[in-house]
Amino acid sequence: MYDTKAASHIDKSVGAKIKLGRLMAGLSREKLGVQLGISWQQIQKYESGANRVSAGRLHQIAHILSREIQWFFDEADNDPSDIGPSPRDIGMARKFNKLATDRKKALEALIDEMARP
Repeated sequence: MYDTKAASHIDKSVGAKIKLGRLMAGLSREKLGVQLGISWQQIQKYESGANRVSAGRLHQIAHILSREIQWFFDEADNDPSDIGPSPRDIGMARKFNKLATDRKKALEALIDEMARP
């Protein structure tokens, strides 16, 4: 029988993307929580997949992190053991966050172009 209360690998993947997006935006859990009106502990639960994120809350998070909703689901069908940002991803996110806005946009455009099939 399927456990409807347990987080699926999609829930965990979305949580991992919230964490990556937050790090890329240079926000602490506390700062993101303040913007959402929730505790940093709740952010941690979302990021770990312990708590599911409602559609409305994900919309708020996407707006704060300047991400499209689909971004949270990209690669969500991958192996659940691969979910979550690696130390390299986190390091890259921190470096990316230090860039000026125009450089971020240029780098995003370059990555988008390189990632095309």
